[in-house]
Amino acid sequence: MLKKFSFLYLLFFFSSQSSQCFSQTNNDYKKSELENFKKKFYQYREIGIDSSLFYMDKLIKTNNIPYKAFAYAAIEYLKTREKQSVDVSFYKDSINKYLHKVPKTRKNFPILFDIHILLGNTNKRRELIKPAIENYIIAENFASLANDIERTIKIKGNIALIYQDMEEFDKAINKGKETLNLIERDKKALAEKYYSNKYKNILNVAAIYATLYKKDTEKNKYASDSSLYYYNSILKNKDFDLSEYYKAKIYYGLGTLYSLKKQHSIATTYLEKSIGLFEESKSQSYLYKSYYNNGYNYYMLNDIEKAKKNYLSALSIKKDAVLDYNYMSILNYLSEIYSKQNKIDSAKYYFNSFLNNYTKVSSREKKQFKEAYKVDFDQKIKDLKEKNTKKSYFYKSLVVSLLTIVLIISFLVAKNSKEKKRANEKLDELLSKISKKEDLTEKSFSLSNNYKIKDEQHQQIINGLLKIEEKEYFLEEEFNLYNAAKKIGTNTTYLSKIIKEHKKMSFNDYTNELRVNYIIKLLSNDKKVRSYTTQAICEIAGYKNAKSFTRIFKKYIGITPYQFIEKINKEL
Repeated sequence: MLKKFSFLYLLFFFSSQSSQCFSQTNNDYKKSELENFKKKFYQYREIGIDSSLFYMDKLIKTNNIPYKAFAYAAIEYLKTREKQSVDVSFYKDSINKYLHKVPKTRKNFPILFDIHILLGNTNKRRELIKPAIENYIIAENFASLANDIERTIKIKGNIALIYQDMEEFDKAINKGKETLNLIERDKKALAEKYYSNKYKNILNVAAIYATLYKKDTEKNKYASDSSLYYYNSILKNKDFDLSEYYKAKIYYGLGTLYSLKKQHSIATTYLEKSIGLFEESKSQSYLYKSYYNNGYNYYMLNDIEKAKKNYLSALSIKKDAVLDYNYMSILNYLSEIYSKQNKIDSAKYYFNSFLNNYTKVSSREKKQFKEAYKVDFDQKIKDLKEKNTKKSYFYKSLVVSLLTIVLIISFLVAKNSKEKKRANEKLDELLSKISKKEDLTEKSFSLSNNYKIKDEQHQQIINGLLKIEEKEYFLEEEFNLYNAAKKIGTNTTYLSKIIKEHKKMSFNDYTNELRVNYIIKLLSNDKKVRSYTTQAICEIAGYKNAKSFTRIFKKYIGITPYQFIEKINKEL
């Protein structure tokens, strides 16, 4: 009897376990799928932030704890990087919840490394230096435990730069040199990646020495020689086979260093080279910094025309509204340059821009700026007033400018609020139609009582437009005003005129409206399409570029395609 009971118990136990395993497998992704989703995070520059976030949302739904923790860390990093609103406590709690459950076993060391790198990078972007280095050190430990040379080299380089930011230069230099020794030791194991790792870490050490020299040029004179040695060691080594971008970074580093050494002519030689190469490689952030540094060196050489040209080039590159030290310096130097050229209106414009932005920077940055440039604001205002024949206009224009700014900001806030409300109403209406399975699109030229046909040619064009809509010719990539007119059998002028009369919009707006309406309907009805990337969806709609498509979609609907898909998935 006892044997029979034991047999039945074992049978029940194994069947329940296999059932549980089967259930878990069916409700989760395969390992290959999880790895594929994870790779999508690292491709965010190619596929776009929206697409990467979409795949990370998929990864969150897995039952696999390590990948779940990675997904939360990846989303937090992407949102922080893009300056999107982040619920810090939510992500911190979610990451900790799953990270603590990840077994510290050898097979999990690589993903634990990746998670802590992400956490370190996120903290670094938030200027939380201590938490950043804590995560980097944990990541370094996992890389060492896994005996992963590449990951160990990568994290040691990151730690060296963090120590530099903390102004712990001895630790930074030691960590940098330690990394270079490790690269030499494992040269064979690194194989073809040996030179790329060596280049990046020599560049790190050179930059750390340059920052140390900048901190105190008298006390740390030796640091400039060390920095020059490391920069030149890269240029002299032909085995590096550098691309334009990496050559440009060396020239930029040398130009910055000679600028600190006050050898401004040599500095401009290197910076001019870096500008040409950064333009070829389309590196906007470094191009901005190179123009700024080049402008400064020409200013110090008293070549104010070249200085002005470089500063204005730097301003033309800066697209974001985030204030930085270089931007503030450019405004200050331009006001000085125009003042020297006796162009008072321009001098006042840039000085007023500087003053308006100066109030927005932190106390630390204000102090840093005053110490670096020794700006006497009162004297500067006095000098400008003396040069200006209409003295009172300075204060009046300043007050008017401030009032104008306040009015513009108030108008933009009100306009934004109104547009947001209108977008929400439009979106609610669309979602209501979707849930009721109503037709989301109406023919743009459907005949109605109010519709007046003037003549046969008029009728022919409208019939042609109806046929274009019915056959969905507007989805073709070559669809444009010329081809549409040719297809209908009319000219572009008459076609534009009829669309404007009846639709109160341009041909381009008409095309965009048809395409967006088509995509809304497709996303609403086809769940499979909702899993596509933004790039894939944009190509279906007849667009080449995902960014342009996202901008157009947001203009009509009020939110991005990714956000619309999220909302549909929740509502339906």
